[in-house]
Amino acid sequence: MLRKDRFITTSFKSSTNSTQTPIQFVKGVGPKLGTVFKSRNIETVQDLLYFFPRTYEDRSKIYSISRLSDGLQATLSVEVQSQRQIPIQKLGRTLLEVRCTDGTGSLSLKWFHAPRGMEKKFIPGAQMVVTGKVKLYQGRPEMVHPEITWGVDLAQGQLEAQPHVGRVIPVYTEIEGVSTLVLRKVLWEAVEKFGNVLIEDLPNYLLERRGLLPLASAVHGLHFPPEGKSFNLKDLGEFNTPAHHRMIYGEFFKFEYLMLRRRLQEERASSPFSDGIRHRFLGKHGQDSLNRWLSYLPFQLTGGQLQALQDVVHDFSEPHPMNRLVQGDVGSGKTAVAFLSAARVLEEGSQVALMAPTEILAEQHFKSAFQLFQGRLNVALLTGKTSAAERKLLQERLSQGEPLLLIGTHALLEDPVLFSRLVYVIIDEQHRFGVEQRRTLRKKGEKQGPRGQVTLPHSLILTATPIPRTLALTAFGDLSVTSITELPPGRSPIQTRLVREPTQRERAYEQIRQELKAGRQAYFIYPLVNESEAEGFTQLKSAVAESVALAKDVFPEFSVGLLHGKMGSEEKAQMMSQFQSGQIKILASTTVVEVGVDVPNATLIVIEHSERFGLSQLHQLRGRVGRGKFQSYCYLFSSVRSQPGVQGASHRLEILEKTYDGFKIAEADLELRGPGEFLGTRQAGGLPFRMADLVRDRQWLFWARDDAMEILSKDPDLSKLEHSSLKEYFEREGGLQFDRLNTS
Repeated sequence: MLRKDRFITTSFKSSTNSTQTPIQFVKGVGPKLGTVFKSRNIETVQDLLYFFPRTYEDRSKIYSISRLSDGLQATLSVEVQSQRQIPIQKLGRTLLEVRCTDGTGSLSLKWFHAPRGMEKKFIPGAQMVVTGKVKLYQGRPEMVHPEITWGVDLAQGQLEAQPHVGRVIPVYTEIEGVSTLVLRKVLWEAVEKFGNVLIEDLPNYLLERRGLLPLASAVHGLHFPPEGKSFNLKDLGEFNTPAHHRMIYGEFFKFEYLMLRRRLQEERASSPFSDGIRHRFLGKHGQDSLNRWLSYLPFQLTGGQLQALQDVVHDFSEPHPMNRLVQGDVGSGKTAVAFLSAARVLEEGSQVALMAPTEILAEQHFKSAFQLFQGRLNVALLTGKTSAAERKLLQERLSQGEPLLLIGTHALLEDPVLFSRLVYVIIDEQHRFGVEQRRTLRKKGEKQGPRGQVTLPHSLILTATPIPRTLALTAFGDLSVTSITELPPGRSPIQTRLVREPTQRERAYEQIRQELKAGRQAYFIYPLVNESEAEGFTQLKSAVAESVALAKDVFPEFSVGLLHGKMGSEEKAQMMSQFQSGQIKILASTTVVEVGVDVPNATLIVIEHSERFGLSQLHQLRGRVGRGKFQSYCYLFSSVRSQPGVQGASHRLEILEKTYDGFKIAEADLELRGPGEFLGTRQAGGLPFRMADLVRDRQWLFWARDDAMEILSKDPDLSKLEHSSLKEYFEREGGLQFDRLNTS
């Protein structure tokens, strides 16, 4: 379906001959066909012009019948010789066969379900152009259901103004009720009539700087590529022509401009701290406070952690609220940065909310914060299993303004949870939450400032799934980004081994047994809770069944526990407690342990059917081990074989086996799966690109962002004459009010 995203379309003149003209007034459409187009959200000429081809077909070469071969896609200029209808009793239908010639041989055209009356068109001597795939039947060439263009004699040079033949032609996504020929002809008419009223909305100096075509030329070239150009069919199919580049750059530029402008608008909001408090975050007072809290830690922060902490504290001293993303590999110590920065806020008498995606992770954060603060500061926990009495007491503490770090799950989003002095919001494992959920929590700290301005709380987002630069500039383009790229001292990279063969599995089991005998612990991860979830994939192993097999057949000498998402909260907490204390040596689990579970003594993780998981998820799971002083191991069990030149599941596992660098893995995952799967559907919905691709077109994204930043810094209100068309576009398409943007 055609995506009608705001801001990524183009500016047009408003007139009777406008691209806002209803589609029914395009030649060849009319009210009836217009209704069919509207069912696909194509209502105006503008919508139609942006219904771009999905691929292209080269019909510039005209074949002769004598040169045809089996399987060839060919276009020929022929004359009808005869036609006949052959009843097919088995199918209960009639076969229409047309015999034709071009003087070099004879060609048979066949239709197995021709519309009634179609045979009347094939009058002997009629000239037509046919396109289709050649099949040799008993040594004679034929085409089944070819495309026919009537009244064109290529031998007589009738190539001018032809949308269907004699050129590279567009192939569109099919619209039910509109034939391919009609759709192409309608687009031809729309481009010819309305192409000249397209208004260029990008400044000329940007087009010249980036070597881009004018908008009208680009749109025309996308639908009907000009003949004799240097690009070929491969370039067209890979969106690598000047016309494609113009549209790709335009999409990226407009999106990046809006994201960067949103950041400026956020900075207009007042900081939740008064001027008197803000200055105390920097200088001697702030440094003394940080040093005191650093002295409480049982370990030293890495350089990356210290830089991240300084970034956050510096943001606290700014006159606008922080909106920062801290990303770091599994085990890089992002949580320590969050707790230390929260301590500074609590010291100043305010409240902090930390939201985690699971109860297990929330409870672990609560224990870690409680241990760090040692009663010096207040910390509380709110999850789905918190009792009504405890919730009531918590609400009283919040309403009375008690400085408190409240750690919780989605329960923090519920209406009864109200803060009176919330100035700092921390979201852990951001990819587990939707955009609206993050905004809902932040709005709980929204206040009206003394001058009528809106005061937003500071926001810190944590992710252990490193985000490739292209996604950081798009899905998170309105955030400041800090990356922690080093691991704490003493941690060794996890040795990862891909296990495919039964003999390799037996050797892996023996290595695991030796580690367990040495006192270590192991995770065994499965894609299913129980076998009933297989839905046809009966070969998949489940946590429930395999926990029994592990205890009975594989490792009978060691205690085995079971953990999955369908267990009750108390049952899960008890199982994790037993595993953390060492009572249980092997934990059979689903991906419920993917984030946050911290058992330093666990040095082994086995992931069954690892080919069924994405790279980033596998890397997250691998991060459950390697959190202590002992060497750790990850075994990727898979039955999928590697195929040369095929970047499938086996290729993903081989990447994971070779590197532990989460940033490299994230880039590889983006290239293999694309941004939609990488981010999840909730976040991916915020990337309204029709043509641009974050992997293929990343350089165009970087250029577009640089140009958008330059314009926002030099002319934030778009008041210069050279930016007038761009300003008109944003005002009309999105209702932006530039006189209200203050970047000082």
